[in-house]
Amino acid sequence: MLLVREVRTLAGNLSNEDFARQLGPFALVRRPPDPVLEKVSMRLGVQRTRLARASADSKILMAELLQQFDDLEVATLPPLQGSEALQIGRLPDNELVIDDPSVSKHHAVLRWDSMARRCVVTDLGSRNGTMINAEYIRDPNTMIGDGDVLSFGDAEFCFLETASLLAMLRTAGNY
Repeated sequence: MLLVREVRTLAGNLSNEDFARQLGPFALVRRPPDPVLEKVSMRLGVQRTRLARASADSKILMAELLQQFDDLEVATLPPLQGSEALQIGRLPDNELVIDDPSVSKHHAVLRWDSMARRCVVTDLGSRNGTMINAEYIRDPNTMIGDGDVLSFGDAEFCFLETASLLAMLRTAGNY
């Protein structure tokens, strides 16, 4: 994963179209993990999934993310074509690996539909569930909106379409 400030540099060096091609249709900006949970994660390894804590209010989380913006991690995704899937979980065979003990080995799948320009999330029967804006998803094809807070166990991300991320980078930066 890259830091937002590294993605900002990339945005400053590329045209909007090239930036979108490089980054893909969307990005996940991660809330920094709790240092204590990181230690627990290292002890547990891939053996067990730890129960998640209660999720933060999505508006509070977004405010926190914006205050720490430059130092946040961004999951940059390979450009997706058509309707493709991105599997998320704790094991290295996932496309997005989240090293957090509250994330299941194979936690969820994001599917981007380029024709409809939308993304849906499916929980894979994870122990702690998948949430959008602090609400557990129930439908296996729940749509994610630009700016939504997506949680896999305790790991929280802001889902941003590439154009929105680029606008945030340019608003917060000096070009």
